Amino acid sequence: MTPASNIAPRLNRTICMHVCQAQYYSIIKHAIQFRIILDMVIKEHPNIFPPEIACGYTMKEIRVSKKLKLKIRRIVIAGVSYTIRPSFAMPYMTGFVKDVEKPLFLRKFAVPFWALSHCFGKNPMYWYRLEATIGRYSLVGTTIKSPEKLPQHLSADEKHTRLLGEKTYIATTVGNNC
Repeated sequence: MTPASNIAPRLNRTICMHVCQAQYYSIIKHAIQFRIILDMVIKEHPNIFPPEIACGYTMKEIRVSKKLKLKIRRIVIAGVSYTIRPSFAMPYMTGFVKDVEKPLFLRKFAVPFWALSHCFGKNPMYWYRLEATIGRYSLVGTTIKSPEKLPQHLSADEKHTRLLGEKTYIATTVGNNC
């Protein structure tokens, strides 16, 4: 519950499924084929699904992303709807991975947003927002579905420091007797 109200916070209800673009386009229209692939993903990677997936799921609908014109399947697990996002699409349907990979790589070298806009299209604010949203989700919060399974003596944090005048981050984990 959020402190300001009695309303439970909305959890991330998007599940990213690793699938190649050609395969996705061939299965998205066919519920049976999509279910076969999704069942394989559930078997291989049960940790990316809510625990209730063990009791099954139902296919809900197909929606079309306004931004990417991409068909997206939705499923229902224990009465809750989840969106299945293909891995070749960025979160929030902000772009295709193949289209933003190189510009975001160049940002690692401080290429300004106006230069990315000049070379790759869109406007500078698009590239700024795309970079800013990369860190939107907590890595631990989105990969750990069952926090009770984590050891009690384990802790993770990051250290902010400077190296040769540049800001840098060091991920740290510590445990008992460490």
